[in-house]
Amino acid sequence: MLAAPAYAQNDSITRLNQYLTNLRSATATFRQENADGTEITGRFYLKKPGKMRFEYDAPSDSLVVADGRTLAIFDAKSNVSPQRYPQRRTPLSLLSADNIDVTSSIFVRQIEEVDGRAYVTMFDPEKPRNGQMVMIFETDPMLLVGWVLTDRSGLQTRVFLDELQTDVDLRSRIFNIGWSISDFERRNAG
Repeated sequence: MLAAPAYAQNDSITRLNQYLTNLRSATATFRQENADGTEITGRFYLKKPGKMRFEYDAPSDSLVVADGRTLAIFDAKSNVSPQRYPQRRTPLSLLSADNIDVTSSIFVRQIEEVDGRAYVTMFDPEKPRNGQMVMIFETDPMLLVGWVLTDRSGLQTRVFLDELQTDVDLRSRIFNIGWSISDFERRNAG
């Protein structure tokens, strides 16, 4: 039996909901620190409802695309089609939802505010052993700054966003998985 979710003060939740709901489109550079000590960089794109894209820089050249229904993970080292998951079953779906109430999300287990930062802890309640994700926000002003993914074995991957720009005009095709397959193959040909 899972414990009831723990939440920060109501004002923090209200500001967090407003920020996430008003975050309609965004782009940022990111730096990812992997559990093995390696570090990779790339670019993050968000367009609501439901669309996200993570383009990893060389030498990784991986790609993650969410089109509102499916989350596809492209691995440049693999010759197989992208791995696909129902997007609604991933904690990242909270970030790309239209209207957000963090207290009603099935994924949110805890919200706390510490030293000017808000931490939203999420995991799949049907598969809690698969790990968790903690989204991190600066609170004054409210700003998404990154997240920490902890896998089922306890290994952590940290993602830090830089230069977050909001209300940007993004073409819908970059979130199209079919187009992304062609784009990915072109980028990794050779």
